[in-house]
Amino acid sequence: MRKPSAEFLPLPPISNRTVMNRIAKPIALATMLLVVLAGCRHKNPNNTLYNGENAVYFWRTWYSTNDYERQFLTDNHIQTMYIRFFDVEPNRGWRDEDKCVPVATISFDRDETFGDFHIVPVVFITPEAIMEYESFTDHLAHRIYAMCKKNNITINEVQFDCDWTTSTREAYFQFLVDVRTALKTYFEKDIKISSTIRLHQLAQTPPDVDYGVLMCYNTGDFKDFNTQNAILDLKDVQPYVKYLKQYKLPLKLALPDYSWDVEFDGNKSFVRLDRYNCYYDTAKLKKLGYGMYEITGDVPEKAVKYIRHEEVSAKTILDVKALVEKNYGKMPVVLYHLDSVQLSKYNPDEIKAFFD
Repeated sequence: MRKPSAEFLPLPPISNRTVMNRIAKPIALATMLLVVLAGCRHKNPNNTLYNGENAVYFWRTWYSTNDYERQFLTDNHIQTMYIRFFDVEPNRGWRDEDKCVPVATISFDRDETFGDFHIVPVVFITPEAIMEYESFTDHLAHRIYAMCKKNNITINEVQFDCDWTTSTREAYFQFLVDVRTALKTYFEKDIKISSTIRLHQLAQTPPDVDYGVLMCYNTGDFKDFNTQNAILDLKDVQPYVKYLKQYKLPLKLALPDYSWDVEFDGNKSFVRLDRYNCYYDTAKLKKLGYGMYEITGDVPEKAVKYIRHEEVSAKTILDVKALVEKNYGKMPVVLYHLDSVQLSKYNPDEIKAFFD
């Protein structure tokens, strides 16, 4: 098969290759391997991962770092950066011939260098899009290859992020098998595959990947007016840790360092999520408790009346980390994400404790 050029391309039209001929043997081999490995699991499978390797996510659409962020990477001995390359979502009219399309693709500052960092491209796939995985799997692999080639990025691993449930699990798991084969074709070597694991997914059979990253953030319902902190709350994590002791997949632990504002109208109905904490004429805000503020004075019924500011204390992060590791074992930590504004809310000792 002739390799396409490394030109930066959008996802092409649907591939005509059938799935069954391409993946029948890999499925059989993967099944046999899982059976063998199931009997070889030890109490803490996580010690098969990188020993003591600190990592961060980069989740912006323009890759550029400032002095604070570069110093943070150095001071905290960051070795791995998980960089979101693009999202995949259903076609909403951009191109009629494609069932799914890439959106929010990252661009790279030409003055930036990656040094000795282990770069892991991350692709977020919506649950709706994953049901159409056959239409884009091969082209997604080529797109990752093209972006790496264009930006002189050498990789050995790709991570996929999908909030799969029982109804989409089969499609996502088959996608992971197919995309491993497609990546090997384009990169001409084996590419490791990792997957994010949400708390509710711990009760399910794990995907057939090299390891997972347990997402201990976005744990609550931010649209609920009565939620106190949707980013991370110990009580939201507690019901799921019982699954960790028997979870048959090596895991890293992703912890949040970000904040946001959740806005509600006068009826306490959700209006929008503001990730940039943009509001503030503080003179017009009355504090109500647990981060909730009311905009004083008359406002239209459907306009923003209440703002809940959410950020996670170092204590909460460390309490959650301790709870998870008590039930699973020591885990490498990935902070979400590299942002000087957010990271500067924590002192160096707190940051060090997150990684230790």
